[in-house]
Amino acid sequence: MKVLIYGGGAREHALAWKIKQSPLLEKLYLCKPNDGFAYLGEVLDAENFTELAKISKEIGISLLVVGPEDFLIRGIVDEFKKAGISAIGADKKWAMLEGSKSFSKEFMVRNNIPTAKYKIITDKSQISQVLDEFEIPVVLKADGLAAGKGVYIACTREDAESMLNEFLEGKYGNASKKIVVEEFLEGAEISLISLWDGKTLLPLIPVRDYKKLLSGNKGPNTGGMGAYCPVSLTLEEYKELENYTNTLKDALIKENADFTGVVYSGLMLTKEGIKVLEYNMRFGDPETQALLIHLDTDLLEIFKKQSEKKLDEVELKWKQGQSFCVVVAAEGYPETPIKGGEIVNIAEIIENNDVTVFYAGVQKQDKKLIANGGRVLSVCKTGIGVQKDIYDAIKQLDYENKAFRNDIGEVSIFGKGCCKDEGTGDNCGI
Repeated sequence: MKVLIYGGGAREHALAWKIKQSPLLEKLYLCKPNDGFAYLGEVLDAENFTELAKISKEIGISLLVVGPEDFLIRGIVDEFKKAGISAIGADKKWAMLEGSKSFSKEFMVRNNIPTAKYKIITDKSQISQVLDEFEIPVVLKADGLAAGKGVYIACTREDAESMLNEFLEGKYGNASKKIVVEEFLEGAEISLISLWDGKTLLPLIPVRDYKKLLSGNKGPNTGGMGAYCPVSLTLEEYKELENYTNTLKDALIKENADFTGVVYSGLMLTKEGIKVLEYNMRFGDPETQALLIHLDTDLLEIFKKQSEKKLDEVELKWKQGQSFCVVVAAEGYPETPIKGGEIVNIAEIIENNDVTVFYAGVQKQDKKLIANGGRVLSVCKTGIGVQKDIYDAIKQLDYENKAFRNDIGEVSIFGKGCCKDEGTGDNCGI
């Protein structure tokens, strides 16, 4: 098979790394890779999705794998479908499960999928009346895509009113002209990434990711500072997860969701059971890095079956132990990351600690690897007792501006109440 991967983060590096191992692969193509993994395939470029699909058809590409959500929402899969090329990714219509939080909420309500109580605000005149219906803290979400920053937990009524006004005044552009106001949920979060082929929903193992910037779940929200899998759940929680998966599958069938792609369920384990926080329609980052180094099945073979609508024939196999991914970001991330620092001794830390490194915000200048983004790279390893190796590698990493969490994999930090102490955490309904 000739395969094209679209996107340039650590997630896409992990997808390329895993697909490159498949005996089914004839040639790998990449569109918009960063300089850290561009060597894994031939780089394609085009003016637009239509031209890229045309070029792909001409050179015999048979499968497109899309990483970032904004390209799905802009319709890249629709263009490749017109060209007769299979894709792992939602079409424009179903990408809106991620592209609009109100769209996804309506989907959940229609299909009896458990989620937090919510209301929609589109005008300042609605603020007071809507807030009267919620207890504090309350969760405020920009309806559209806001680069992972459009969620805010308001810990006082005044805070909620102030932030709602900022949202409606265009804090995140058009994305925050409509706002979903949600009840605050307490519990521990898990990410459940599932593959969908139009009739079969195949869940991967549950993952836990860490959105707060600082250890102990402090600081601002980020795109994700680390992840691990599998997550230890009780038998009852696994049964709930199975029931939820069946409910989601029935909903997708009922609504004729005829794409082949990914459904990422952000779930909260509450006292009342599992509730859905959000849907993403692509592989998570950094969850994908942790999942793919732990997966013991040929990923391209899975994607081939998926594109043929034969996911029911796939048996997933996983390695022993647990898999961990720790993100190394640039100092100042997420608001003002320092760019330009050199990353010196990657090969050395990989060899010394037997870790895998996936690149995100990097570029090459005069044969030097330079940090060029907020999240710079992911350091990963799977097995038994491997966290120490990852942290040893990061400590040895010669990169002056590195910032990272030192508690990825610790469970004790979850379950604290938002706004009730300094441990404001991933359980804050986001």
